[in-house]
Amino acid sequence: MSRAWPVPDLDPDASLAANARRILAVKVAEFYSYAPIVADEGAVEALHDMRIAAKRLRYTLELFRAVFGKVGEKQIDRVKAIQEELGEIHDHDVRIALIEDELAVIAAEQTAAINREIALAPAAAHAAITAAALRPPPDDPRRGLIALLGRQHAARRRHHRAFLALWRRHNANGMRAALVSLSSSPLPEPS
Repeated sequence: MSRAWPVPDLDPDASLAANARRILAVKVAEFYSYAPIVADEGAVEALHDMRIAAKRLRYTLELFRAVFGKVGEKQIDRVKAIQEELGEIHDHDVRIALIEDELAVIAAEQTAAINREIALAPAAAHAAITAAALRPPPDDPRRGLIALLGRQHAARRRHHRAFLALWRRHNANGMRAALVSLSSSPLPEPS
């Protein structure tokens, strides 16, 4: 996981609104630093890091709700939707890794068993042992795991497409400009 970007120049004597804008500016920059990888479906770690950056941005907006008002509320909803879609992608990435690990364990166990069987068998039986190993039985757990792996990859692909569409729609509707405006425009002090 990537580390949060530090927020320079916070001033304990400045107003809440001024410091909130400074913090938000850093969180917006951190979040948008991932824009180049948005379309890269294979950017597993970077998409997860973007999700974490989205959380940081969202929590900043929520923490300073009183400062950012209705425009901030709209951005919370947008960032939350993006964060949730990235969370779905990450959930699939975790499941895919677990399935791959289990397949590797099973393959290692089966390879070791075949190796022991061949080592103990006479040379005349090696061809039959090899042929049997190449035709896994119907109850081989790899069959189900491979099918599950395929479904996880397909679902991840669907969520990535949904994320990409959401990203494009929100940005076409001014999300980035609104966030930058919140972080740079003087805001009225809450009453």
